[in-house]
Amino acid sequence: MTDSTNSQPEDTFKILVATDIHLGYAEKNAIRGQDSFVTFEEILQIASKNTVDFLLLGGDLFHDSRPSPYCINKCLELLRRYCLGDNPVQIEFLSDQSYHFQTQRNPIVNYEDPNLNISVPVFSIHGNHDDPTGNKQISVLDVIASSGLINYFGRFNDYNKVDIKPILLKKGQSKLAIYGLSHIKDERLGRLFRDKKVLMKRPEGDDWFNILVLHQNRAARGTKNYIPETSIPSFIDLVIWGHEHDCRIAPEEIEKGIYISQPGSSVATSLAVGESIKKHVGLLQVHMQGFKMIPVPLKTVRPFVIDEFFLESPTSENYLLEKPSEQAIEMVKEKVDEMIDEINSQHKDKSKAAPLPLIRLKVFYQNDRQIFNPIRIGMHFLGRVANPDDMIKLISAVARAKRTNANLELDEEELRQFEDVNTWATCVEDIIVKYLNTDEGTKGMTILSVKGLVDSVSRYVKYDDVEVLPGLVDKQLKKTVDLIIKMDPAPEIDQIVEKIEELRDERLRECGEIGVENHEYNNINDIINAKPANKKNTNGDDIFQISSDEEQPSTSKAKAKKSTPSRGRGSRGGRGRGRGKRGKSAELTTIDGFFD
Repeated sequence: MTDSTNSQPEDTFKILVATDIHLGYAEKNAIRGQDSFVTFEEILQIASKNTVDFLLLGGDLFHDSRPSPYCINKCLELLRRYCLGDNPVQIEFLSDQSYHFQTQRNPIVNYEDPNLNISVPVFSIHGNHDDPTGNKQISVLDVIASSGLINYFGRFNDYNKVDIKPILLKKGQSKLAIYGLSHIKDERLGRLFRDKKVLMKRPEGDDWFNILVLHQNRAARGTKNYIPETSIPSFIDLVIWGHEHDCRIAPEEIEKGIYISQPGSSVATSLAVGESIKKHVGLLQVHMQGFKMIPVPLKTVRPFVIDEFFLESPTSENYLLEKPSEQAIEMVKEKVDEMIDEINSQHKDKSKAAPLPLIRLKVFYQNDRQIFNPIRIGMHFLGRVANPDDMIKLISAVARAKRTNANLELDEEELRQFEDVNTWATCVEDIIVKYLNTDEGTKGMTILSVKGLVDSVSRYVKYDDVEVLPGLVDKQLKKTVDLIIKMDPAPEIDQIVEKIEELRDERLRECGEIGVENHEYNNINDIINAKPANKKNTNGDDIFQISSDEEQPSTSKAKAKKSTPSRGRGSRGGRGRGRGKRGKSAELTTIDGFFD
């Protein structure tokens, strides 16, 4: 990483980088409903104050793929307020605009649109929350882009092969190539990387600074459900990694001299350790081949503290004097009071009241008689915390110790295997797929694909969607019956199973494994999109939440503080257009295998 501080302003890109803004998260919550909008406005204010050349977003601008009218209107209102103006845009757009913005009716970069006066361009890919939906596969970002307030790029519809052409920008003597890769299911994208079917086209010349913007799992969440850092091609200088919520904004160098910056989310969507890390956006300066990332702390983020509390095993005296559960409640209340006082003491703006904090206390109990109703404690802190209903999480310390001890008793070889399993974090879905493709699992199925079944069940588990699996079965049964009926000559009854197996084998030969999976993927989307709108979200805002309670694997090394057990009552632990010139389209050359 080369410092670009002493570079000339006319030759230096100034870019504000942010990801995972999740507009509309907890929108119906009386306390937290405005959090995402308030922080998004702060981000836009930072961009305006620093007169950046543009704002680069790494996906999940919206929390819901079908946001409420209020959410869309609020987003448009903020973008109009901070992105329209008379300040000239000093960057030239050199690549083919009709390719990058092909989904738009007016496929040009917004600051070159003669009907708009853009002062702060916004470029964004989509994430897994705001991905395209419906029969026409429209993303909410398409809607915002149609208003001319955002430049939506990096979308791909062909999942058999991904060809990424960069957005090419120039400012003075500096040249910037931005490779956008909107969210694709990790397992699918991982296979494409493995099979070298992700091709990045490089512009001619070696004087380009190359940025890759993607929105994928970075932490291992399954054998195939993340993108290894080793998949990144060697010519990439900087990766802006979206989707992971823990903030690691400072660029980290990996192999091959590539740097990765992980801005993290701007609003906490789960009560996990990674969300409690101080949140930032990044002010990226690029001059020629050098760059510098300046972390900018976000001041409007609701404070969040997470901690652990270990209850002592109750003694015989405790049983006589007080119920263990009542004693536990008093100790936990005391601990929560300490956490609230600690976080409120960090509030610096004394002219304003401190915002209600998010609290997560993991309480480890030794005896079942110490179990209490967490909601009871939450009600005690109404008006003092933002999340009284899910503030406390009870965990059995005995069960946890057994798991830990079991791991420590493994021999050296088993420990190596255990470490590898942790690294790959094998998913249940992987085990099911492997089992169904063995002799014991009858080598797959004849009508449904194994992957179609697994994806349908996964959707039921994650989103409580009870209609996808029967819908997929009905659709495939109907299709199979239609094909059998059309056979000439018609098969005998005792030949039907054999004919169905032949149809399956023929399908695999014609389409291949990936083609069949794509077909099942499209079938599932068709079923989802065919449902009435009022059935798509039966649980309100939380249906699209990855996890509102359980901690996901994190890419950060941050850990919750541990309260050490102690004796007694427990531890306390003028329409100046000034647009950049369009310029000539730069020539691109293809790199076929970039895994060097």
